[in-house]
Amino acid sequence: MPPDLVTLLATVATLIVGIAGVVGAVIGHRVADRKSKRDAKVAAVVAETSGQDKLIDQLQEELKRYRDATDKRLDHLEAENRGYRAFIGIQRDHMAAHGIPLPDWPEGLPR
Repeated sequence: MPPDLVTLLATVATLIVGIAGVVGAVIGHRVADRKSKRDAKVAAVVAETSGQDKLIDQLQEELKRYRDATDKRLDHLEAENRGYRAFIGIQRDHMAAHGIPLPDWPEGLPR
């Protein structure tokens, strides 16, 4: 091979390798940039979801405390209601024993 042709081929090969290196660097930069943007979006979604999950957990705990407190109040009111009903029964028995006429039972109230 003539020396000019060898030099030309070496120069062309060097240019091709250089161009391939630049193209590879550009592609690598773009891929890394897209990956970092995607990772940032994923992190934002995870943070948002995590915040929402924490809020949901807090609300569920608060609702449970509210329901437990309501159940305690209802249990207390039911016991109190039974006591009043028993006392009304005693009063009615006392009235009947002494000949006092009993009033009609109010409509809509259970006996």
